[in-house]
Amino acid sequence: MNEKLLKGGVIVSTALLLALGFHFRSEPIPPPVAPPSFGKLILPDLQGTPQSLRQWPQRYRLINFWAPWCTPCRAELPMLIRLYPQWSARNIQFIGIAMDTRESVSAFVKTHSLPYPDLIGQDDTLTLTKSLGNAQQGLPMTVLLDHRDQVVWVKLGQLDEAELTQELARISAEN
Repeated sequence: MNEKLLKGGVIVSTALLLALGFHFRSEPIPPPVAPPSFGKLILPDLQGTPQSLRQWPQRYRLINFWAPWCTPCRAELPMLIRLYPQWSARNIQFIGIAMDTRESVSAFVKTHSLPYPDLIGQDDTLTLTKSLGNAQQGLPMTVLLDHRDQVVWVKLGQLDEAELTQELARISAEN
């Protein structure tokens, strides 16, 4: 008798799990979300003062999401530091958005002499990048905005200097 009850329970449980699986599989996939307006972001700088990404209204903005503890982020920083003066002179503003505490980021920036503005990302800052393909909210991620706050280029993962330079040259030529 107990064996029959056990087999019956297993059959009923299996049927329920299959039914639930088919139910969830048949749920419609939501439509893609429109790219967020990164230009509307207001984040604190290293002194804690709120800064808007719109303070460079006529410039393209290369926004690099990074963290001091992120190995690929640290690997690409020397390249960004080296490229910044050249591209800044060509109307492209580099901006770092660091995903860590202000104290940790300040110490790192001071040690590495980052020449461009760095802002401190908040808990929900990386969620903005989901609609651009960053489902895991990984770092580093780089987003290029035009002067109308439109996303014109996205790179998830460590930057490649040749690829970045080619993209910046293309944008600069259109400016």
